[in-house]
Amino acid sequence: MRATFLTALACSVLALPALADEAWQTNMGPIIWEQTLGSDAVLRLYSGEDESQVDVRMIVPGLGDDMMGGRGTYTGLWIAYDGDVACSVEMVDPLGGKSAYWGTFTLTFLEDGFPSDWAGAYGECLNPPSAPIQAHALVGDERASAPLGN
Repeated sequence: MRATFLTALACSVLALPALADEAWQTNMGPIIWEQTLGSDAVLRLYSGEDESQVDVRMIVPGLGDDMMGGRGTYTGLWIAYDGDVACSVEMVDPLGGKSAYWGTFTLTFLEDGFPSDWAGAYGECLNPPSAPIQAHALVGDERASAPLGN
């Protein structure tokens, strides 16, 4: 009886969505939830064809606490290692390294639960976010074809 219960429990846990594996298709390329650092989520944007290169990381304070729901609007920082406009100071990436290509963003989830589309805007350096970004949540076969974030 105990073995059956433990097997059923293990199967039910394995059937839950892997929230850190969330992915979205955006107007800039695919984004995955790369990792959680405390209450912060680190999202990874792939804007080119080479998915092994980290193009942009988005640090979203508070999103790591809201994995199971209650999502709303977030502000954060993005950092890249190449870009069109270099800022006058470098930003430290929480996963290592520094870059002069960074800025701020806002994003708003359209639903408070998982999975959810979101929309927002971003800006370079300390400029206010004004360039739009839209994201469609990938699930099922769509998620299976998104970058894995290894």
